[in-house]
Amino acid sequence: MTIDFHTHAWPEKLAAGAVRSLSEKAHIPAFTDGTLAGLRALMRAQGVEKFVLLNIAVTPRSERHVNDFAVSLANEEDIIPFGSVHPDSENALSELNRLKAAGVRGVKFHNEYQNFFVDDEKAFPLYERCAELGLVMLFHGGKDLGFAPPVKTAPKRLRRVAEAFKGAKIVAAHLGGQRMEEEAIQELAATDVFVDTSYAARCASPELGAEVLAAFGENRVLFGTDCPWDTPQSMRAWLEKIPLPAAAREKLYCKNALSLLGLSEGGER
Repeated sequence: MTIDFHTHAWPEKLAAGAVRSLSEKAHIPAFTDGTLAGLRALMRAQGVEKFVLLNIAVTPRSERHVNDFAVSLANEEDIIPFGSVHPDSENALSELNRLKAAGVRGVKFHNEYQNFFVDDEKAFPLYERCAELGLVMLFHGGKDLGFAPPVKTAPKRLRRVAEAFKGAKIVAAHLGGQRMEEEAIQELAATDVFVDTSYAARCASPELGAEVLAAFGENRVLFGTDCPWDTPQSMRAWLEKIPLPAAAREKLYCKNALSLLGLSEGGER
């Protein structure tokens, strides 16, 4: 089984505009049309049985709508939807409770789009509630191609969160820090933070990837693509250049994800 831990799609009426805007902002091409149908077709064609669908509450106002979309997909067999909350929303804590009650297993924070530093203590009540509820928190890690410095989720800042919330389920996307991989190794490898491989095939060498995987160990790395900005086929080809034992590769592709999400080997919820 392959689980892609890092994908994106939008409600059909928003998909075209979202993909166009994001592609232009980051100057990168998209490999789907941004719709759920387009994402699902690509995942199936390239051998991915289940995928985590990440949503982002860019503003407090969009929070409810984003989570409505996630909740509507909570019973799909192949989709593992994540919701999102914004630290400036007065309803963020109740939204986390709603997501948990609906069977949603995690939330996405993108500190650049949400415009707050990951270690800003105004977000700590949200992190605490996520930890209490057992919700996975997935953060965009490191630089974002569409934003200028300062980096709001630098590995050093995320380490402060990991140390403040020991035992929380935290994932740092993009090898722990996009274009900040060495800092991710230095700051995060000794914590409980997981990393995913999303977009690594587009901006990191296999040699650097091998360093990250070795530092975090075979139990804390998750296969992810960042689709529609990359594909499973591309990510697999990149990973094949990294020597890994078969058991470690199986953990990377599915077993670590199942364990973190609290799913059975058969994927049952």
